Amino acid sequence: MSKHYAGARIHALRKTHGLTQVEMAKQLNLSTSYLNQLENDQRPLTVTVLIQLAEAFNVDSTYFSSDKDLRVVNELRSLFPTVEDDTLHDLAARFPELMPKLVSVAQTDPQEEPTSPLDMVQKFFFESHNYIHELDVLAEELAGKLGDKILRLNHLANLLDREFDVHTRFGRSAQTERRIFEASSRELSLRAGLSDAQLTFQLAMQYCLLAYPEVLDNLVHELPTGLARQTGRYGLAQYFAAAVTLPYTEFLETAENTRYDIDRIASIFGTGFETTAQRLTTLQRPGARGVPFVFIRTDRAGNISKRQSATSFHFSHTGGSCPLWAIHRAFETPNRITRQVATMPDGHTYLWIARHVQGQVKSFGTPRKEFAVGLGCMISHADKLIYSDALNLSPASATPIGPGCTICPREACPQRAFPQQGREHAINLNTTSDTPFDLA
Repeated sequence: MSKHYAGARIHALRKTHGLTQVEMAKQLNLSTSYLNQLENDQRPLTVTVLIQLAEAFNVDSTYFSSDKDLRVVNELRSLFPTVEDDTLHDLAARFPELMPKLVSVAQTDPQEEPTSPLDMVQKFFFESHNYIHELDVLAEELAGKLGDKILRLNHLANLLDREFDVHTRFGRSAQTERRIFEASSRELSLRAGLSDAQLTFQLAMQYCLLAYPEVLDNLVHELPTGLARQTGRYGLAQYFAAAVTLPYTEFLETAENTRYDIDRIASIFGTGFETTAQRLTTLQRPGARGVPFVFIRTDRAGNISKRQSATSFHFSHTGGSCPLWAIHRAFETPNRITRQVATMPDGHTYLWIARHVQGQVKSFGTPRKEFAVGLGCMISHADKLIYSDALNLSPASATPIGPGCTICPREACPQRAFPQQGREHAINLNTTSDTPFDLA
């Protein structure tokens, strides 16, 4: 196992709490000289000291992880496109207290409007590694009370009636929205045509909004007031509903037993491919972690409408996604899973699967929703997935993709649509190149 040094982060944590090395060492029950060696990267960070730091200063262990640095480096690359990766890693490691401000600057395009409430909420979930422990545990406890899947709808409707005097009306055929709650009449209406799992999801979402308003308010308190907090509450209620429909422990066991076969998992829980894939990205409970996945959903035009990640995978904020990515081929193969081994410019290799999904059939002449959803993981986890079988997982044979043309440093890419931001492209009047933009 490689050694991990976290001197800069320990130093920043000590300064944040206004402590001397002597004072911090005393709190950690360490010698001052040993702490000094840790801060100066003369000694690696051990698991024992990591736990002591996390408990003494109430920080998550990921605060000290290299994965956290990788997330920051991926964001900084758009701000410093010509700087070497090693330099960016060194910057992130040595000055962690400066990174939030730099990342904020990197994510802001001066040509665009200020960050939207939706972007703020997506960032909130991204920084939480897409796992909200308090809500997930509450949801699993509720799922245990509801019991068997056959009875959970009635039990959940009765629970709403008993605890909140809310009467549920199922099968409202004239209703366009899946869920409508009338606070004045205490009536919850659910649209006809929803599956049992979808009905459970809607009931659980309503239960969360009524039962845990203080929990939701506490979770979103760092978001700006107004629409950002409302969007955050809505997203958290959806998270809770998914965790009730797909309870953590049972879902993780099923995923591992099936080697993350999404279709088999979906058939067991009665959920769709997209919902099941999304839930797989949330399996990051301490002591019971699943494979850390990245989830993305896009339409035919390449608009990304959902992005969730338990890893350091870097999404482009502007300029679209890479056209060489497997997710764009999913529209060509309906009802089939497309697989791809792909390498990012930072050298990290991923296993990706993608599939075309459609919404419910509507009346003639009404457009039907259709998307491609993708799920990816680091190649080091690929053997845990059934989708890796009979696939060449060697990074040498991987497809080179990028985070999006405007921030991708790859040279001589035949699919490049725009030059990399911050770098000039070269023009030679005496040659005609196969690549649209040769970088200087």
